[in-house]
Amino acid sequence: MKKKVNIKLGDREYVLTTDEDEETCLKVVDRIKNEFRKYEKYVDEVGIEQILFVMVANLALENVRLSERIKKLSSKIARSLEVEKKDESGTL
Repeated sequence: MKKKVNIKLGDREYVLTTDEDEETCLKVVDRIKNEFRKYEKYVDEVGIEQILFVMVANLALENVRLSERIKKLSSKIARSLEVEKKDESGTL
């Protein structure tokens, strides 16, 4: 079921529409607010749009890094499973 979540960043309020569970919504809102706090002091200097862009860029970078890490770990697991299968069959 879709629900609306209000997020206040600086002097602006944003509405996020989501069908995620409440616990996930709270984590997302908390993460957004924590990230915004890092840059809030620069809002008057560069504008909120620039701050939001930096936040999006940082989160995108984190997402790319995590995706790459997942790929590497998945490959490592697959290789380990292949070695385990070979060991069980008695062949090298």
